[in-house]
Amino acid sequence: MPGMRINTGSGIDPKMVDQLIEIEKQPIKNIDVRKKTVQDEKKLFSDLRGLVTTLGTNSTSFRSMTDFSKLKLTSSNPEILEGTAENTAPTGTYEIEVLQLARKQKLLTQSFPDKDETPVGFGYMTIETDTDSFDIDVDPDHSTLQDIVAQINSAAKGVRATVLNTKESLEDPDEENFRLLVINEKSGKQAEVFIDPDTTYLEFEEDGIPGKNLEMNFEDVKVYNETNKVTDLIKGMTLNAKKAAPGTTVYVTVDYDIEKTMEGIKTFVESYNKVNEFLEKQFKVDQESGHAGPLAKENNLRTLRRALQGAAQVSVPNNKKFQSLADVGISTDPKTGGLKYDDAKLKKSLTDNYEEVAHLFVQSENSMGIGARISDAVRSSSDPQNGVFPSKEREYKKILDAFDKDIATKQRYVDQRSEGIKRKFSALEQFVSKFNTQSQAMQAQLGSG
Repeated sequence: MPGMRINTGSGIDPKMVDQLIEIEKQPIKNIDVRKKTVQDEKKLFSDLRGLVTTLGTNSTSFRSMTDFSKLKLTSSNPEILEGTAENTAPTGTYEIEVLQLARKQKLLTQSFPDKDETPVGFGYMTIETDTDSFDIDVDPDHSTLQDIVAQINSAAKGVRATVLNTKESLEDPDEENFRLLVINEKSGKQAEVFIDPDTTYLEFEEDGIPGKNLEMNFEDVKVYNETNKVTDLIKGMTLNAKKAAPGTTVYVTVDYDIEKTMEGIKTFVESYNKVNEFLEKQFKVDQESGHAGPLAKENNLRTLRRALQGAAQVSVPNNKKFQSLADVGISTDPKTGGLKYDDAKLKKSLTDNYEEVAHLFVQSENSMGIGARISDAVRSSSDPQNGVFPSKEREYKKILDAFDKDIATKQRYVDQRSEGIKRKFSALEQFVSKFNTQSQAMQAQLGSG
């Protein structure tokens, strides 16, 4: 009964009720223990999947020569020209001469005595660029140079304005010091800015400063660009011209980046070892307890481990010099199956023959490289239908759902039994209390007689 309480006046210990109810709860506690064990295993499986996913990401970057190759661009004169190279750029050395930098077009007004007091006109002026046209309306009461600058810049139409303090009066006392400078934010000869003289009350210098294209000789071929950053001259190569230097040849070299490649291989080895160490810990029997790890019974993980170790130890016979990872300084520990990394030997191997080292890892017409094999093994383990990880996750969900359902059923039974126990003890409490009261009354009567 809801709200029922056990009276202690009868001498019956109320803890007995709690103890009996706890006994009824024991089956639920047993299920909770089993559920916690499964949850711990599920957490381990999730941790392993994270490690395997990282290994897959790192090995996928070795599937093809384009993925594997790391390139760098060096310039003989970075003050004139520098750049970067992606892994699709062709290797080689190129001769470049920077003839002229790209420049933005600028317009300059006549001079004024100040920037924030003298009105410069009223009405409006039309500003045109190669892509847009807009009007600046000027209030006669707010028409200083600073007011005009604020209106132009707030329009955000690809044109920027500023006030210059040229201090021309230092050279010529008849000149005034402040001018309005209007700049097209795009560079190049075609990126023009035009202010219609029929709509403006400001006088601009007739020619201003015209925009210019970048001009270079690339291998004695004249090339142009609207900005000083060239991205589409050669696929995968970006050039940044910093200074015009006619007559000076800059040698730009695109070559393999040994250090960056070694970083990628080292990251791959480390991620492989983390997976291997995790699995080794599961399958290794502890000498003190005599038990292996919680996932040792999972044969699918043994299959995954064999696939990864087999891929790492495969031979690539089509290579002339390097046919295994051990040949380039990555050996296998016979006890643990982990990979050992010899930095000096790998660096020498990459320096001597970068492409043969790459062919150990990548997939080509003649061979299935190690990186591609490991990538395939990881991909297979995550296959939505048959992969070990999705399959096991579905199994864990089914087991845990069954536990939850069983717990809910048993909890309802415990709730019913608890109410029954409380009712019985309440009745017993009342009976014993009544008996005690009657006994005490009889004793009192006998004593008085």
